[in-house]
Amino acid sequence: ECQSGHQQWLAWGLGVRNAATPLVTGLTEASPGSSPEPPLTVLQSGGSELTARCLCSHPKLPLYLAGGDSIVQCWQFGQTIQGMGLQDHLRAQYKLPSGGTVASLCFSPCGEQFGSVDLGGSLCLWRFQSGADMPLPFSRLQCHSRRASDLCFVGSSVVLASVGSASSGSSQSVCVWDVLLPPSQALVASCAAHDEGSCIVHSAADSTLISGGQRGEICVFDLRQRRQREQWTAHPLAVRSLTLDETSRRCFSASSDGDIKLWDMSMQSPPQVG
Repeated sequence: ECQSGHQQWLAWGLGVRNAATPLVTGLTEASPGSSPEPPLTVLQSGGSELTARCLCSHPKLPLYLAGGDSIVQCWQFGQTIQGMGLQDHLRAQYKLPSGGTVASLCFSPCGEQFGSVDLGGSLCLWRFQSGADMPLPFSRLQCHSRRASDLCFVGSSVVLASVGSASSGSSQSVCVWDVLLPPSQALVASCAAHDEGSCIVHSAADSTLISGGQRGEICVFDLRQRRQREQWTAHPLAVRSLTLDETSRRCFSASSDGDIKLWDMSMQSPPQVG
């Protein structure tokens, strides 16, 4: 059985806390009037250094991915190393063909492969191989014309959704991709949910995609009917993260201003419940 959302959060916390020595976090400078960038984590191992901009835990194994500038690294949660105590261990590295900066990472539901999106709008899909060094992705798509912000798997290891920004007049801020199809036909659904999307999750219970945008809006996209079902303003600033509890049908949203809100997704117009 794949790992629950609570376990993923716990694994994320363990990965950050135990990450290879030394670990440094800090905020990048933001221009006046803009929201601050999320903290960056510096991971070091054997002389190799990565400024991690995103993390993702494996659904079954004690492993996590860290993405930075053109590189994705696979780390194993704390192992006892003689004379060094509890340390995380670098297991594998994956290089982005585009050379871009990784914006988000996501494992498939059972962890046999993972995907990444970068700030140049590219989506890459790898077969997960712990111990491999610099393997190339088996699938690569240009999913957004300007910037890709987040991705998630949609019920299988070959169908993914991405969110990001697109050029003026494009309807591709939320996109659904089938990587088994030729690149020219891989886009199977899309909607103009946001000027610039920032995060996305899949709800298997009602076959929807829930996405957050830079203007604080949350959008629900119906995968069966392939249309936007509803949208509301959730926060005054950008929605940075969404986490869904499938059992209770409730969704947490986190904003740039530090607020976390809880929404009941079983209602027609989700009321805030916390």
